[in-house]
Amino acid sequence: MYKKASISLYWHFALIVLCSLAAPLSLSAQNFNEELKMELGFWMGGSFPMPGTEAADVLDSDLGAGGFYRIYWPSPFLLETGFSYAAYKSQSTQQLITVPVYAALVYPLPWFQRFSLMLKLGGGGSYLEVRPVNRSGWDPMLYGGFEFSILAARRFRVGVRVDGYYIYDSFRSEPEELKYLRYMPGTFDDRFYQTKEFKLYNPAFYNFGLMMSFII
Repeated sequence: MYKKASISLYWHFALIVLCSLAAPLSLSAQNFNEELKMELGFWMGGSFPMPGTEAADVLDSDLGAGGFYRIYWPSPFLLETGFSYAAYKSQSTQQLITVPVYAALVYPLPWFQRFSLMLKLGGGGSYLEVRPVNRSGWDPMLYGGFEFSILAARRFRVGVRVDGYYIYDSFRSEPEELKYLRYMPGTFDDRFYQTKEFKLYNPAFYNFGLMMSFII
């Protein structure tokens, strides 16, 4: 009887030790899961060439839209990825389609409690397509953004956001046909004389729109 009682006390003691060790681990895992929140959202609004740039002299503003996904990590920052779409028309038949895709580090300013003010900086690539000539490709891009939002419900956020894109198009080479035509005097049609003055530059665009997101 004494031996059985000692064995029983031993197992009770071992069980208590295991529970005491497992409790902090489960609590820390729970806290980590609670802190590691994710957010999925979209926005819709206006898309504009940056004022004062050459793109603004040629292209008109348009309605744009996009989506984003972010994770609340690493604290106190957030990581955000997103994309947008806009088709800029001009006074002529030319049209530019842009599809920027970015990843950014987000910093929520800590001075506000009832609402969120976030600053964003990152980079990515932008798909450009020029119509009707159908010239297309990907260019590297610098991204910066600003967001003002309110947590309308426990898992629902609404607000406004501004996204800026600076697209590095200057690394491209000019079209091959222009190189050859420059060494062939008399082959230009006067109607297309301006194509001889082909110049690459880095366009800049920005979006301003209403956003909503869901914390998942």
